[in-house]
Amino acid sequence: MPKRDTAKPTSAAPGHRLADEHAEPPVEGVRVADIVSAIEEDIVLNRAHPKERLVEEDLMQRFAGKRHVVRQALFQLENAGLVERIKNRGAFVKSYTPEEVEGIYVMRELLEEAAADRIPMPAPPSLIEALTDIQARHSAAVESGDLRAVFHHNIAFHRTLFAACGNDYLADTINEFAQKAHAIRFIGTTDREAILLARDEHLAMIDALERQDRAELHRLCYRHLQPSKERYLHLYRIREGG
Repeated sequence: MPKRDTAKPTSAAPGHRLADEHAEPPVEGVRVADIVSAIEEDIVLNRAHPKERLVEEDLMQRFAGKRHVVRQALFQLENAGLVERIKNRGAFVKSYTPEEVEGIYVMRELLEEAAADRIPMPAPPSLIEALTDIQARHSAAVESGDLRAVFHHNIAFHRTLFAACGNDYLADTINEFAQKAHAIRFIGTTDREAILLARDEHLAMIDALERQDRAELHRLCYRHLQPSKERYLHLYRIREGG
Protein backbone atom coordinates (compact mmCIF):
# COMPACT_ATOMS: atom_id res chain seq x y z
CA MET A 1 0.00 0.00 0.00
CA PRO A 2 1.49 3.39 -0.95
CA LYS A 3 2.56 5.75 1.77
CA ARG A 4 -0.07 8.45 2.26
CA ASP A 5 1.09 12.07 2.27
CA THR A 6 -1.22 13.71 4.73
CA ALA A 7 -0.22 17.10 4.87
CA LYS A 8 0.12 23.38 -6.02
CA PRO A 9 0.62 32.90 -16.77
CA THR A 10 2.60 35.41 -16.33
CA SER A 11 6.32 35.07 -16.90
CA ALA A 12 9.44 36.50 -15.35
CA ALA A 13 12.74 37.14 -17.06
CA PRO A 14 14.69 33.86 -17.24
CA GLY A 15 17.54 35.31 -15.20
CA HIS A 16 15.35 36.68 -12.41
CA ARG A 17 16.50 35.43 -9.02
CA LEU A 18 13.80 34.13 -6.72
CA ALA A 19 15.77 34.60 -3.51
CA ASP A 20 16.33 38.32 -4.11
CA GLU A 21 12.64 39.16 -3.71
CA HIS A 22 11.48 36.39 -1.41
CA ALA A 23 14.39 35.99 0.99
CA GLU A 24 13.58 34.46 4.37
CA PRO A 25 15.63 34.34 7.58
CA PRO A 26 18.19 31.51 7.43
CA VAL A 27 17.18 28.36 9.30
CA GLU A 28 19.72 25.95 10.73
CA GLY A 29 19.52 22.35 9.60
CA VAL A 30 17.02 22.97 6.83
CA ARG A 31 15.45 19.81 5.44
CA VAL A 32 14.75 18.95 1.81
CA ALA A 33 11.03 18.90 2.65
CA ASP A 34 11.24 22.45 4.02
CA ILE A 35 12.71 23.76 0.77
CA VAL A 36 10.23 21.81 -1.36
CA SER A 37 7.30 23.16 0.65
CA ALA A 38 8.52 26.77 0.50
CA ILE A 39 9.14 26.75 -3.26
CA GLU A 40 5.83 24.98 -3.86
CA GLU A 41 4.11 27.81 -1.98
CA ASP A 42 6.01 30.39 -4.01
CA ILE A 43 4.73 28.80 -7.22
CA VAL A 44 1.11 28.30 -6.20
CA LEU A 45 0.83 31.76 -4.58
CA ASN A 46 2.17 33.45 -7.73
CA ARG A 47 5.44 34.61 -6.15
CA ALA A 48 7.41 32.51 -8.64
CA HIS A 49 6.26 32.43 -12.24
CA PRO A 50 6.47 29.97 -15.14
CA LYS A 51 9.96 30.00 -16.71
CA GLU A 52 11.45 31.81 -13.70
CA ARG A 53 14.95 30.59 -12.91
CA LEU A 54 15.68 29.01 -9.52
CA VAL A 55 19.33 29.76 -8.82
CA GLU A 56 21.03 27.21 -6.56
CA GLU A 57 23.33 29.75 -4.87
CA ASP A 58 20.39 32.00 -4.03
CA LEU A 59 18.40 29.10 -2.62
CA MET A 60 21.41 27.99 -0.56
CA GLN A 61 21.58 31.48 0.95
CA ARG A 62 17.84 31.76 1.45
CA PHE A 63 17.53 28.44 3.28
CA ALA A 64 21.05 28.27 4.77
CA GLY A 65 21.32 24.87 3.13
CA LYS A 66 24.09 22.85 1.54
CA ARG A 67 24.17 22.52 -2.22
CA HIS A 68 23.28 18.82 -2.16
CA VAL A 69 20.17 19.57 -0.05
CA VAL A 70 19.03 22.29 -2.47
CA ARG A 71 19.64 20.01 -5.45
CA GLN A 72 17.66 17.19 -3.86
CA ALA A 73 14.76 19.62 -3.28
CA LEU A 74 14.87 20.72 -6.93
CA PHE A 75 14.96 17.06 -7.99
CA GLN A 76 11.82 16.35 -5.95
CA LEU A 77 10.09 19.42 -7.38
CA GLU A 78 11.00 18.26 -10.88
CA ASN A 79 9.52 14.81 -10.17
CA ALA A 80 6.36 16.51 -8.90
CA GLY A 81 6.03 18.46 -12.17
CA LEU A 82 6.64 21.89 -10.65
CA VAL A 83 10.20 22.50 -11.86
CA GLU A 84 12.07 21.65 -15.03
CA ARG A 85 15.85 21.39 -15.21
CA ILE A 86 17.47 22.31 -18.52
CA LYS A 87 20.98 21.09 -19.27
CA ASN A 88 23.63 23.81 -19.01
CA ARG A 89 20.98 26.37 -18.01
CA GLY A 90 19.67 25.33 -14.60
CA ALA A 91 16.28 24.88 -12.93
CA PHE A 92 13.14 26.82 -13.86
CA VAL A 93 9.56 26.94 -12.69
CA LYS A 94 7.65 24.59 -14.98
CA SER A 95 5.74 26.20 -17.85
CA TYR A 96 3.15 23.78 -19.20
CA THR A 97 2.04 23.83 -22.82
CA PRO A 98 -1.70 23.84 -23.58
CA GLU A 99 -1.45 20.19 -24.64
CA GLU A 100 0.14 19.25 -21.32
CA VAL A 101 -2.48 21.20 -19.38
CA GLU A 102 -5.30 19.44 -21.21
CA GLY A 103 -3.67 16.07 -20.54
CA ILE A 104 -3.27 16.74 -16.83
CA TYR A 105 -6.85 17.93 -16.47
CA VAL A 106 -8.31 14.98 -18.37
CA MET A 107 -6.59 12.75 -15.83
CA ARG A 108 -7.81 14.85 -12.91
CA GLU A 109 -11.39 14.70 -14.18
CA LEU A 110 -11.29 10.92 -14.66
CA LEU A 111 -9.66 10.23 -11.30
CA GLU A 112 -11.93 12.52 -9.30
CA GLU A 113 -15.02 11.12 -11.01
CA ALA A 114 -13.90 7.61 -10.05
CA ALA A 115 -13.34 8.70 -6.46
CA ALA A 116 -16.71 10.46 -6.26
CA ASP A 117 -18.33 7.22 -7.42
CA ARG A 118 -16.76 5.38 -4.49
CA ILE A 119 -17.49 7.78 -1.64
CA PRO A 120 -20.12 6.02 0.49
CA MET A 121 -23.60 7.49 0.65
CA PRO A 122 -24.97 8.22 3.08
CA ALA A 123 -21.61 9.75 3.94
CA PRO A 124 -20.26 8.82 7.37
CA PRO A 125 -20.93 11.54 9.95
CA SER A 126 -17.20 11.62 10.67
CA LEU A 127 -16.53 12.65 7.05
CA ILE A 128 -19.15 15.41 7.13
CA GLU A 129 -17.73 16.63 10.44
CA ALA A 130 -14.14 16.63 9.16
CA LEU A 131 -15.02 18.45 5.94
CA THR A 132 -17.14 21.00 7.77
CA ASP A 133 -14.31 21.72 10.21
CA ILE A 134 -11.74 22.13 7.43
CA GLN A 135 -14.09 24.33 5.43
CA ALA A 136 -14.74 26.57 8.42
CA ARG A 137 -11.00 27.22 8.61
CA HIS A 138 -10.80 27.68 4.83
CA SER A 139 -13.67 30.19 4.91
CA ALA A 140 -12.05 32.10 7.78
CA ALA A 141 -8.81 32.30 5.81
CA VAL A 142 -10.72 33.54 2.76
CA GLU A 143 -12.34 36.30 4.82
CA SER A 144 -9.03 37.37 6.41
CA GLY A 145 -7.17 37.28 3.09
CA ASP A 146 -4.60 34.74 4.34
CA LEU A 147 -3.74 33.17 0.98
CA ARG A 148 -1.22 30.76 2.45
CA ALA A 149 -3.85 29.35 4.81
CA VAL A 150 -6.42 29.28 1.99
CA PHE A 151 -4.02 27.16 -0.06
CA HIS A 152 -3.28 24.66 2.71
CA HIS A 153 -6.90 24.30 3.86
CA ASN A 154 -7.97 23.79 0.24
CA ILE A 155 -5.52 20.91 -0.06
CA ALA A 156 -6.74 19.43 3.21
CA PHE A 157 -10.39 19.64 2.06
CA HIS A 158 -9.81 17.76 -1.17
CA ARG A 159 -7.51 15.16 0.33
CA THR A 160 -10.08 14.44 3.04
CA LEU A 161 -12.91 14.26 0.51
CA PHE A 162 -11.20 11.89 -1.90
CA ALA A 163 -9.62 9.75 0.82
CA ALA A 164 -13.19 8.78 1.65
CA CYS A 165 -13.32 6.75 -1.59
CA GLY A 166 -11.55 3.99 0.36
CA ASN A 167 -8.92 3.31 -2.32
CA ASP A 168 -5.51 4.57 -1.23
CA TYR A 169 -4.00 4.12 -4.69
CA LEU A 170 -6.72 6.21 -6.29
CA ALA A 171 -6.56 8.93 -3.61
CA ASP A 172 -2.76 9.13 -3.82
CA THR A 173 -2.85 9.45 -7.61
CA ILE A 174 -5.42 12.25 -7.33
CA ASN A 175 -3.03 14.03 -4.96
CA GLU A 176 -0.11 13.58 -7.37
CA PHE A 177 -1.99 15.15 -10.27
CA ALA A 178 -3.31 17.93 -8.04
CA GLN A 179 0.28 18.77 -7.12
CA LYS A 180 1.31 18.87 -10.78
CA ALA A 181 -1.47 21.40 -11.30
CA HIS A 182 0.01 23.82 -8.77
CA ALA A 183 2.05 25.35 -11.60
CA ILE A 184 -1.26 25.83 -13.46
CA ARG A 185 -3.57 26.78 -10.60
CA PHE A 186 -1.61 29.75 -9.28
CA ILE A 187 -4.03 32.31 -10.74
CA GLY A 188 -7.00 30.78 -8.93
CA THR A 189 -5.19 30.83 -5.58
CA THR A 190 -4.59 34.59 -5.68
CA ASP A 191 -7.71 35.88 -7.46
CA ARG A 192 -10.42 36.96 -5.00
CA GLU A 193 -13.34 35.98 -7.23
CA ALA A 194 -11.87 32.52 -7.85
CA ILE A 195 -11.24 31.98 -4.13
CA LEU A 196 -14.83 32.90 -3.26
CA LEU A 197 -16.14 30.54 -5.94
CA ALA A 198 -13.98 27.69 -4.61
CA ARG A 199 -15.29 28.34 -1.09
CA ASP A 200 -18.90 28.21 -2.26
CA GLU A 201 -18.29 25.01 -4.23
CA HIS A 202 -16.71 23.35 -1.18
CA LEU A 203 -19.85 24.15 0.81
CA ALA A 204 -22.00 22.80 -2.02
CA MET A 205 -20.00 19.54 -2.04
CA ILE A 206 -20.67 19.06 1.67
CA ASP A 207 -24.36 19.76 1.03
CA ALA A 208 -24.45 17.21 -1.81
CA LEU A 209 -22.95 14.59 0.51
CA GLU A 210 -25.50 15.35 3.20
CA ARG A 211 -28.35 15.09 0.65
CA GLN A 212 -26.86 11.90 -0.85
CA ASP A 213 -26.85 13.56 -4.28
CA ARG A 214 -24.04 11.79 -6.09
CA ALA A 215 -24.88 13.35 -9.46
CA GLU A 216 -24.50 16.82 -7.98
CA LEU A 217 -21.21 15.83 -6.35
CA HIS A 218 -19.95 14.69 -9.76
CA ARG A 219 -21.02 17.96 -11.35
CA LEU A 220 -19.36 20.04 -8.65
CA CYS A 221 -16.07 18.11 -8.80
CA TYR A 222 -15.90 18.60 -12.56
CA ARG A 223 -16.87 22.28 -12.45
CA HIS A 224 -14.40 22.94 -9.63
CA LEU A 225 -11.47 22.02 -11.89
CA GLN A 226 -12.32 24.19 -14.89
CA PRO A 227 -11.63 27.84 -13.91
CA SER A 228 -7.90 27.47 -13.21
CA LYS A 229 -7.36 25.51 -16.41
CA GLU A 230 -9.22 28.05 -18.52
CA ARG A 231 -7.41 31.02 -16.94
CA TYR A 232 -4.00 29.44 -17.51
CA LEU A 233 -4.77 28.64 -21.15
CA HIS A 234 -6.11 32.16 -21.73
CA LEU A 235 -2.98 33.80 -20.30
CA TYR A 236 -0.73 31.35 -22.14
CA ARG A 237 -2.28 32.39 -25.46
CA ILE A 238 -1.82 36.07 -24.57
CA ARG A 239 1.79 35.56 -23.50
CA GLU A 240 2.70 33.49 -26.54
CA GLY A 241 0.76 35.72 -28.93
CA GLY A 242 -1.62 32.92 -29.90
